[in-house]
Amino acid sequence: MRIEGENRLLPVIAFFMNLRSRATGIATGDQVIFVRREVFERVGGFPPLELMEDIALSRSLKRVSRPLCLADKAVTSGRRWERHGVLRTVFLMGGLRLAFFLGAAPASFARFYDGERG
Repeated sequence: MRIEGENRLLPVIAFFMNLRSRATGIATGDQVIFVRREVFERVGGFPPLELMEDIALSRSLKRVSRPLCLADKAVTSGRRWERHGVLRTVFLMGGLRLAFFLGAAPASFARFYDGERG
């Protein structure tokens, strides 16, 4: 993926997001997830989560097959990053992902993300 925007840190963040996804096989919505309908239905589709549904879906899909990472890059907006501060957004998203991986229910921390939406 590539993050479009003016801040010079955005390409660095995109690089590390891409690296993380390739290493873990976990993709986020900004990175675009393509999946065959029959596989999507077999894993139960998107789980009914307020947040992190893309990560939960990626986990389920990994049980079926390791993802294929394409060389082409999807372009996502850097507005959130620039509006709320690049480093602040990095730490917020990292903290939310950590909470999710440690077992916290997304409903318990979705308000932190919602407060950043815009």
